[in-house]
Amino acid sequence: MARVAGTVQEAHRDGTKGAGGGPGRRAPGRLTARQESRAFSFPGARFLPEVVSLKNYIPVGLLKPHPKNAEYYSPPTPEEREMLKRSIAAEGIRDPLKVTPDFTVISGHVRLEIARELGFEKVPVEIVDGDPEYLEYLLIADNDERRYCRDPIKKAKRDKFLLEYWKKMGLQNVTPGTPRTSSELAKKAGYSNKKEFYASVKLNDLIPELQQLVSRGKLSQTAAYSLAFLPPEEQKQLLEVLGEAGVAGLSVRQAQELRKELETERREKEALSRRLAELEEEKRALSAELSKLSGELSAAGERIRREQEQREKELRGLLEEKERELEKLEQRLKEFEAKPVEKVVEKVVYRPDPTLQAELEAAREEAARLLQDKEFLEARLREVVQEKEKKEARARALEEEVERLRRWLDHAQAQLKKEKESPKPPQWTREHAEFRQLVADASRHACALAEALGNLLKRHRDRLLAAARVRGAPGEELRELVEVMNDTMHFAAFKTSLDVAASRIVEVWEVLEPGKPKLQVLKGGKEKEG
Repeated sequence: MARVAGTVQEAHRDGTKGAGGGPGRRAPGRLTARQESRAFSFPGARFLPEVVSLKNYIPVGLLKPHPKNAEYYSPPTPEEREMLKRSIAAEGIRDPLKVTPDFTVISGHVRLEIARELGFEKVPVEIVDGDPEYLEYLLIADNDERRYCRDPIKKAKRDKFLLEYWKKMGLQNVTPGTPRTSSELAKKAGYSNKKEFYASVKLNDLIPELQQLVSRGKLSQTAAYSLAFLPPEEQKQLLEVLGEAGVAGLSVRQAQELRKELETERREKEALSRRLAELEEEKRALSAELSKLSGELSAAGERIRREQEQREKELRGLLEEKERELEKLEQRLKEFEAKPVEKVVEKVVYRPDPTLQAELEAAREEAARLLQDKEFLEARLREVVQEKEKKEARARALEEEVERLRRWLDHAQAQLKKEKESPKPPQWTREHAEFRQLVADASRHACALAEALGNLLKRHRDRLLAAARVRGAPGEELRELVEVMNDTMHFAAFKTSLDVAASRIVEVWEVLEPGKPKLQVLKGGKEKEG
């Protein structure tokens, strides 16, 4: 850089005698009006150091291409290259190459290659400096005026960079000429409207294999635009299924339909994934509920069993104690009653013993009380036994409910596994949605029919019976006959509708409970097995 800076200073000091000077040429160190306008209208130029534009000759061995050049631009055609080579061989390089302080070429890659082919040792350059984003922007802005790139993908990559760069510069509000709206961005990039500009930027979302088809002209840009909306994995699958020839043969309409169908299938897949997640959540909730219910059932059953056993043991002990006491008293009572003569003699001849008499009376009262206690305890024991049977029945019912829930959970797990292993096509999803809608409609209409029939029987049972029986008789007035005929017609339509509904209900019941006897509706609202 010291040698380059010295060359610049010498060229500036010597005026037209500097490298590249000569009669009729502009003095080094000055830019043309067009170059000055272009250099300082670039977004980001305000942050640059001074742009050194003096013409300097640098050895070609020091120069290196910009790493983004091959990504943004295609080589010229053989005819264009040969024309430029003849011009350089005859007149030399008239416009200096633009390079950075580390000799990275910004503008002039093709001229540098031709100079090396022609054996040039040095080439004229202009030193430009700035941040990396600005230099990349300058690479695009300067070369777009010199080179025509026919590759839509390279153009799309340049457009993407320009979009991001201009948005950044617009947010920083650094340059008055920076485009602010979408239309200004498109116009600045060389498009007639913003739709074309953003369509070009969208091509960057294609996978590399499809970008190559667009670059080679095998896949149209319009068709590729539709495919760019697909996720990368779907683009790869599409390429695997159709192959390069199949993808290249897609029309615009086919690409649009493919995008639409794949997006629909993706939404259905996402809906199925959400449904599977919901089923997983329901499964976890059911498992937790089942575990909780089993724990509660076990705890309640064990507690109830212990309480019943303890209470039964206490009652049996108390009953046995009362029975023993009663037995003793009955024995004593028998002893007293076994000697009636002695008692009469004792009562008539001898003075009765008040103590013995009181003891006998007390024994009788105690015997009566014990009999009552025995009856009460036996009744209470029967109640405890009945309560035990009820709780055991409740426990069995809970066990059956647990078993039903377990079977339902197993069924739900099997259904979940089946849905995971064999995903259904979109047609199945639509048929399933139609099935759910029809079931919901049938449920709603069935409820409405039940409610209407209930109101009819509750409010107009007599009128309904009269309409079913009255047929009209000779001698009635015409108006009454007309009313009778109207009621008869309404009843006939009503009965026909009921018959049709009943037949459909029997058919549905046969589907829901196959193998069971069919039900026939009889008069009076009863059913019999068919």
